[in-house]
Amino acid sequence: MVERTDLRLKILRLLRRQPHRYDRRRLLGMGVSLGVLFAVPLLGLARVDLWRGRHLLLGAPAPFKHALAGVIVGIAATYVATFLVNLAGGRLFCGWGCPVGQLSRFAEALDGPGLSRRQRLAAHLRGGSFSAALSLSILAWWVDLRVLWQGSPAALASAWGVLAGAVALAWAHGRFWRWDFCAGACPIGLYYSLVSPARWFGVHFRDQLATCLDCDACDNVCPVGLAPRSLMDPTGPRPGLAVDGAPGRNHCLECGDCVRACEWMIARRGREPVPLRLGFFAGPQRLPAPPEARPAPQPALRKAG
Repeated sequence: MVERTDLRLKILRLLRRQPHRYDRRRLLGMGVSLGVLFAVPLLGLARVDLWRGRHLLLGAPAPFKHALAGVIVGIAATYVATFLVNLAGGRLFCGWGCPVGQLSRFAEALDGPGLSRRQRLAAHLRGGSFSAALSLSILAWWVDLRVLWQGSPAALASAWGVLAGAVALAWAHGRFWRWDFCAGACPIGLYYSLVSPARWFGVHFRDQLATCLDCDACDNVCPVGLAPRSLMDPTGPRPGLAVDGAPGRNHCLECGDCVRACEWMIARRGREPVPLRLGFFAGPQRLPAPPEARPAPQPALRKAG
């Protein structure tokens, strides 16, 4: 089970004080993911209607079996898309487009130290709203959403009950399972731990100018317990479905938290360039500074507990 430390939450709270380009990009990625989930059933490309039996396939009425096949193909297509992303960018979808990971990100905002009552309420509203949007998008694949206001009393009760239960489960997932799911239970993550992702995109370490502070902020903020500066080294035992011994690169969510922490620490010390980066690169994942160029180590940020 991946250890969740107070130190990660403290670092994240410091990072959230300033807007960052990754916030906007992640918002865009989640918007695209939810947009696709809503678009397929609402445009009639594939939808099973368990309410009135008005099944749709490619915009036209269809028998139940055909519509169900369309839904299955649609779900499979999303998995194929993530596998194709793996070829070019590794687990880029995990960090920027996966709604399940975003649930964890919203939920852990509640655990940061020093939150006021208003901030805690706002965090609940953001996470609850996202959970509701995700649950509604999934419900749309299985029922005409008009049941939520046009159904009979029994249909209304059933539909709203299912939706409320889904929202509660989604939010509970983010609050209690969180990144442990990504590290050891996600079926797509299992695939990634077996198949090496592309080695020209991802988190990479470039410290030829000896600007790394050796503060370990990148290690401590990683949601799945990796060492971002040495992602080609084999990992130790991993939880759940993950395969032991694969390079850390295979398990990296490419969420950018480590890079953001590195940028923040480097800016505080007035150094440049930032040694930890996320994007396309050439050569090995790690290029450390030569021994003679290393400055004296800085006080490390050690893991809590």
